[in-house]
Amino acid sequence: MLIRSQNSHSHVCTIGTTLSFMAVRSADRSSTPSSESTLKSLAVSTSTHLTPNLPALSPVTPLTADSDADSNGTNTQTLVPPQSNPTDTSRNTATTPTISSVSMTSTASEKEKAGDKFFGKMRRKTSFYIPNSSSDKSSSSSKGNTSSFVEKIKTYENLAMFLTSRPQEALYFFVNIGRQFLWADYTLQTRPALSCLQLKDAFVTCHDVNPLTRENMETVLGFSSGDIMIYSPISGKYVRKNKQRPMNRYSVTCIKWMPGSENLFIAGFGDGTVLILDKDRDDTPTVAPVSTDANTGFTVSKPTKSAQKHNPVAHWALSKRLITSIQFSPDSIHVAITSLDGCLRILDYTQDKLLDTCSSYFGGLLCCAWSPDGKYVATGGEDDLVTVWTFGGKIIARCQGHSSWVTGVAFDAYNCTERNYRIGSVSDDTKLCLWDFSSSSLHKPRSSRKSRVEQEKNSSSITHPVLGKKQVAILEPFLCESIHNEPLSFVAFREDAIVTADRVGAIKFWGRPSV
Repeated sequence: MLIRSQNSHSHVCTIGTTLSFMAVRSADRSSTPSSESTLKSLAVSTSTHLTPNLPALSPVTPLTADSDADSNGTNTQTLVPPQSNPTDTSRNTATTPTISSVSMTSTASEKEKAGDKFFGKMRRKTSFYIPNSSSDKSSSSSKGNTSSFVEKIKTYENLAMFLTSRPQEALYFFVNIGRQFLWADYTLQTRPALSCLQLKDAFVTCHDVNPLTRENMETVLGFSSGDIMIYSPISGKYVRKNKQRPMNRYSVTCIKWMPGSENLFIAGFGDGTVLILDKDRDDTPTVAPVSTDANTGFTVSKPTKSAQKHNPVAHWALSKRLITSIQFSPDSIHVAITSLDGCLRILDYTQDKLLDTCSSYFGGLLCCAWSPDGKYVATGGEDDLVTVWTFGGKIIARCQGHSSWVTGVAFDAYNCTERNYRIGSVSDDTKLCLWDFSSSSLHKPRSSRKSRVEQEKNSSSITHPVLGKKQVAILEPFLCESIHNEPLSFVAFREDAIVTADRVGAIKFWGRPSV
């Protein structure tokens, strides 16, 4: 998930590895970034809600960072991926899940070398590991915990000194993998991660960093158990919501802070419901319907009079299938939500109002993204297509190029203008595809003959019918290349690089293509 600013759109994928950064700008280099900073965040997450039976991750031994050169002579900093504790002979290393590491391989495969022709050299190849206080007591410290939910919180021993020594503009990243949530320095000046939250049983499925909470980098995390946590990686303090699951008993599949709010956040669940919650309110299971759309079944429920000061702030019965993505529009008024029922829903969340429902060609939708101007929404899903919709729900193009499920999609804000747009998408086929389109230049297929009454009826309905292949313009990618060895799950655009990640945790930064 990429948060560019308070009112910006974001990029997220709920399957596999997603990446994010936090830039901290200090007004005074002598002051601590936690009190004198402006934050921009992009959060790294490995979601596991579709594979909830992953085994627990074993402790790992801290390993040193090396500096090596790639095949082109460019120096890259590399940390060896996490490995099982060598003293633990009872664990079969063959069963350790590869999803337990976030890494850049130091040697390029044939696919990666082919990608280099298009994307240039990888900017950075790296991995990080979980700090292990027992084997590296000088680097990290472990905070004891009596919680039945949290196993331990490990922090970099010289964290306060390190934060005050950071330059005026510092960059951090966050990642959740299995039962761990980590905060790390992007430059990898510290050998361990800056902090690591380790859970006992639940898997972290999603998270989001609030760019407004400058003092403590307040982060909201969702879990496979249905629990929600508000956590500060700086202080190590946390508060749990939906404890013992009074509001929803299904896994949290995606989560976001509400734009411009320090208290409110939105969470999607495995049963297709969406909750708006306040971090400062207590939870209650007592809600009552306040409105129901007879055509779509969309039902809004809120706490009863006796529980008006409790969570949830709002309960949306949106779908009967798992929620896969929640993305806010640039105007911070509308929200796009996709689910495994194959529907993209656009809502005005300030009024709890469903505006449009659009269906995939077939299968579930897995991801979505807004254009920088908010005029278009791109979706990807199990039909192997990237579909482009207008804000009003009209389909304008289907993008063909992938041969498997599309798991991540993003607009390239640095290559979008008032008329022209660029989209990037990644898929289980290990490919990254780039698409350029202009609504004025799209070939419009000959529409089928319909009566004027039927056309007017469809245009006024909030539920838009699925159009056939011959009724929608087809776009071909101008670039489509296999760049990872494993199924991809995340793509984001930065000013100087394209960032991709796959399901086993490999994260790569590519130079921008020359086209």
